Amino acid sequence: MSYSGYLSLIDNLLLQGKTTGEDQSLAHVQRAPLNRQRIKRLDKTASISEDLKATIEQLPIPISFLILTEGWCGDASQSVPYIHKMVDESKGKLQEFYLLRDENLGLMDQFLTDGSRAIPKVIAFHSVTGDFLFSWGPRPIEIQNWYMALKKDSSLDKDELSLQLHQYYTTDKGQKLQEDFIELFKNIS
Repeated sequence: MSYSGYLSLIDNLLLQGKTTGEDQSLAHVQRAPLNRQRIKRLDKTASISEDLKATIEQLPIPISFLILTEGWCGDASQSVPYIHKMVDESKGKLQEFYLLRDENLGLMDQFLTDGSRAIPKVIAFHSVTGDFLFSWGPRPIEIQNWYMALKKDSSLDKDELSLQLHQYYTTDKGQKLQEDFIELFKNIS
């Protein structure tokens, strides 16, 4: 589905007190409105760096992204708006297609993170040939490494870990994500 289709699906489910996916647990349903608010805020405030724009302009091939996500996912709410903005400003060099993780487990299971179905997951391929190029996610590399170290070496509970993670995202303003994509794009020939 398109980005607007993905957001419409989330909004329609929120009106019903639901979220995406089969797991309609209280935790998932309660997280969904906050995540949607994050997306709305970032859709208005997110910006793409001049370095990333220049790197995209130099891409030798058109690239399509399959983005595995869910409306209840906090990491997706922090990253997907930047990915969409990157695609939107790419002058047609990038395309995006959104898939719900839980409806596409066969694909998701080909792109696990440390054995986990962590999302969002971006699967990039050549738009014409369909050749696989790279995958990215569920977080920018630096944020992922920081989070895993914090989780391992900390006595923080899940809610406190999540709070610190989202504070990091807020302070970072999409810069680590953009740095990751600059490096990924530079490796495409």
